[in-house]
Amino acid sequence: MNVLVVRAGRPHALILFRPTAASDKKTGMMPAMEHDLASRRWLILASTVVSFFAVGVTFFAVPPLVPELVSRFGLSHLAIGVLMGAISVPAVLLSIPLGAAVDRWPARAAGNAALLIMALGATLFAIAPSYMVLFIGRLLFGVGGLIINLLLARLVTAAFAGHELSLAMGIFNAVYPASMIVMFTFHPRLLASFGWRGELMALAVAVLIAIPLHNIAVPRNLRGEAATENHSREPWITTPLVALAVSWMLFFAAYASIFTFAPEWAGGGASALLIGSLIAWVALVLSPLAGTLIDRTGRAARWVLGGHLLLAAVLAAMAAAIMPPVPAMLLVGVTFAAVATATYSLPAALVAPVRVGFAFGFITAFSNLGNIVGPAAAGAIRDHIGGWTLVWAILAALALLGAAAALQIRPPARE
Repeated sequence: MNVLVVRAGRPHALILFRPTAASDKKTGMMPAMEHDLASRRWLILASTVVSFFAVGVTFFAVPPLVPELVSRFGLSHLAIGVLMGAISVPAVLLSIPLGAAVDRWPARAAGNAALLIMALGATLFAIAPSYMVLFIGRLLFGVGGLIINLLLARLVTAAFAGHELSLAMGIFNAVYPASMIVMFTFHPRLLASFGWRGELMALAVAVLIAIPLHNIAVPRNLRGEAATENHSREPWITTPLVALAVSWMLFFAAYASIFTFAPEWAGGGASALLIGSLIAWVALVLSPLAGTLIDRTGRAARWVLGGHLLLAAVLAAMAAAIMPPVPAMLLVGVTFAAVATATYSLPAALVAPVRVGFAFGFITAFSNLGNIVGPAAAGAIRDHIGGWTLVWAILAALALLGAAAALQIRPPARE
């Protein structure tokens, strides 16, 4: 039994995963519990939330720890930016081949391996005696985080095909700001209670907690479906997919720079961390709402465009010093809710169903390139210029370029 997805009013079979167990030779049908992902889609989404939260809290561990890392290792703003982006290096190099691989790998086993790699990287980061070991720990965590991110995005796409996909992606993306809220809000208390190394070890434990739920939610014999003959002649990389990847890269270059350095721009200290967390609070609340609206309007590309334009306006106001930190962070949160939810809703509309994993890998490679270059470049400019005006102005220009790319995202019509 194929899962159906409707595009432009027309149903299309979406065969994203299949169980490896033998089918009935007469009917070709698989056992219902393993075959119909839609029947367990909310359990899969719950598992996805827990696993992605484990990714997010470690990703956001660096900004609150900037004072401790600078004091302990003598790091510059450039080094902090590089450390923030190190988690994304594997994604730049491996997203595309791993995206294609998760189209075929057994889902449960791949998820388990990814979570264990993440736990190892998080532990290494916590016990690191030098900057180089910190960097290696972030790289290792990035490999596991990349696999689990691609796998989860594909699982949610398959499970919610034709069943409020954008809403599910809104919830999926709300986990990202939720993890930011936890780190920015509870960091002072965790630091005082456990020290910075103890705080980081707790993040490794969070990864291990995700493993049991992943095994409960994902059928043991579930694996991706190989490309079918009907779509084998379609190009792997299309203009709309490239446009989506470029817009996501430019958005993330600006967004990652903002949440890395916004606490310092806002004055530093615990109050500045809380101001920075406003981005996440707004995104947490609005991402599911944005998903619901996208499901109803079916115009995800326009949401990407609008989010970029709003981000450019906010950054321009920050550069001109005419917008205080609180409203700036609130509006940045709005842009994330719109752009992230819409971006993750689009791959299923831009490529053949059996290449959704590849499409997520493709856009992830670009977004992580932005995550590496954005904060590092912003930190270097801050080190040499000594102010924030040029930093925010350049990021505003990137957001405008992202809007231009979004104009080229046109889902193809499929028969």
